[in-house]
Amino acid sequence: MSEAEETPTCSLRLEATRKGLVIWPDGGLAPALDWFDPEALAASGQARAGGVGRGATVRFHSAGRECVLRHYRRGGLASRVTEDRYLRTGLRNSRPWRELALLVRLHAGGMPVPPPLAARVQPLGPLSPWYRGDLVTEWLPDTRTLAQALGEGPLDEAVWAAIGRTLRRFHSVGVDHADLNAHNILLGADGAVYVIDFDRARLRRPGRWQQGNLERLRRSLDKLRDQGGGGFAFGEDDWRRLRAGYDGP
Repeated sequence: MSEAEETPTCSLRLEATRKGLVIWPDGGLAPALDWFDPEALAASGQARAGGVGRGATVRFHSAGRECVLRHYRRGGLASRVTEDRYLRTGLRNSRPWRELALLVRLHAGGMPVPPPLAARVQPLGPLSPWYRGDLVTEWLPDTRTLAQALGEGPLDEAVWAAIGRTLRRFHSVGVDHADLNAHNILLGADGAVYVIDFDRARLRRPGRWQQGNLERLRRSLDKLRDQGGGGFAFGEDDWRRLRAGYDGP
């Protein structure tokens, strides 16, 4: 049996299942449990593609939609202790709930984010202090990451300006992205710019964090350029174009 839970600007549905708590936007399609099971998706032929590394995803087709499943995994030193377990401190504090709620709010406001579909919080046992989590969003067709695009060649000045304007839009509504990097910015074939992966993101008043977001992105671009051995098309002029878009009218 499902019930509705209110967030400040959206309503989420919640259902307790044998495989954890499933959450989805009110008015949206109730998710199937297979959405959160890569092995079941592969066995049914629904899975389209997968990824590698901490941000690995599974792309699958369901109910006429192309979807993306992302399992929450730890990075850094924490991953040496536990790969994908998180401490239970209340459902509304869980990473899947918080990211889904933020995505619903941003998408409803017309921000360029993946349409949110569902999330799952999976306690490891009735008395366990740990949970695992998953998030499902719609696939954004005809897109590539900023990192992929720069690995293929330089970008036009207009693209850099569009990236800057998009980042300013997010900052103007108070979105502090916890991991803004070249892999979390998507470029569409139609010139659209999207931002993805809002795990640990939050809404804040204007402050030093906005510059910190940009500095994190710059470090990401510099690192990829240094690792690319000349095959990564990013330079100082490109950053100036991005900043001109960000600072411009």
